[in-house]
Amino acid sequence: MKLYVGLDAGLEETSLCIVDGEGLTVREVKVMTEPAAIRSAVEGYADRLER
Repeated sequence: MKLYVGLDAGLEETSLCIVDGEGLTVREVKVMTEPAAIRSAVEGYADRLER
């Protein structure tokens, strides 16, 4: 299943939403605006994310 991720980046916090091809939410989370935190949030889904 192909997944897509949307980011709403702020200075301190980034909202992240992962959805499937039908638009159903798979995961929704807020993380610190730091590369390591964002990477950690999508880690388990990285192999299925589309560009």
